[in-house]
Amino acid sequence: MIAITGATGQLGHYVIKSLMKTVPASQIVAIVRNPAKAQALTAQGITVRQADYGDEAALTSALQGVEKLLLISSSEVVNVPRSIVMLLMPQRRLA
Repeated sequence: MIAITGATGQLGHYVIKSLMKTVPASQIVAIVRNPAKAQALTAQGITVRQADYGDEAALTSALQGVEKLLLISSSEVVNVPRSIVMLLMPQRRLA
């Protein structure tokens, strides 16, 4: 599966739209902070998982089964804990 963070944002929207031309919706995971904003993605058959860069447990859960990850940074300034950065490092090598 391929996961995209920030999936409800402008860039995330365009990435998913483009990705769906070559990958089945069932292979796409949209990682979002607010699932209520992702109803259109769910309607297209995309798996929506809730996570936040500051929540290691939620991010770990959201990345289960993910083979490739596109990390779209947040427009908000956040201090990402080192544990989150380390969590994402193995995902980077898979891409």
